[in-house]
Amino acid sequence: MEDYSNIKSRGVQMFYIQLVFLIIAGLFVLLRVYVRAVLVKKLIYLVYGAVALDGIRNGATGKSLAELKIDDAAVSLRAWYICEVLYAPTTLAIRASVCVLLLRLASNKIHRWIIWINLAVVSVVSIAFFFLLVFQCSPVHFFWRQLYGIQGTCIDRNIVPYATIAHSVISALSDWCLGLLPIALLWNVDINRRTKVIIAILLSMGMVDVAIWSIMEPALGIIAACTATFRPLFKNWGFGWTMFIA
Repeated sequence: MEDYSNIKSRGVQMFYIQLVFLIIAGLFVLLRVYVRAVLVKKLIYLVYGAVALDGIRNGATGKSLAELKIDDAAVSLRAWYICEVLYAPTTLAIRASVCVLLLRLASNKIHRWIIWINLAVVSVVSIAFFFLLVFQCSPVHFFWRQLYGIQGTCIDRNIVPYATIAHSVISALSDWCLGLLPIALLWNVDINRRTKVIIAILLSMGMVDVAIWSIMEPALGIIAACTATFRPLFKNWGFGWTMFIA
């Protein structure tokens, strides 16, 4: 009989990683709302757009189909489908928010063109990837109900992995671009070197196993986007932050 102990432990590992990053990202979002609503007293639409509601359902990610009943497998496949479909728009929204932030900081025409081209390419690829995932099976619910023996078809099983690789490559290039661009933005700014380093690190935070990284990436993106708005909080706390972020 096949040993599933490692598979089970990976499922538990993924759960705890997701829980930890969900809590951390949630705390950063609450801090961002506090900064905008209490310190700055300006809860603008960007905060509303950054807040998302997640629904959590029990499934069986991290387990083998051989371990599951058909009903449990259907729940797991549906949860996996939802995660697949939401991944592209979620990461696109994060990169778009970073691009908007950098556009507000960039005054050089070349830098602004780089940001716009980056956003356009990532948007086209992510939207195409999203629709591919949504309609990979016909009817759509065949993806998670195929074990019941209903009629339906899915595209070649190699297409989604290849599309995922293509999307990941474009996303990685985008992350490198957005991660390194703050260095160029700050190159000629008249502030001390230590401040430049701190700001560059904060703006570049958006730069393992695929499933684990997919869990971490949105959380890290949210943390980076929130941290960039924390200047009033650092000034309020003191502890030397005002000498770094002035």
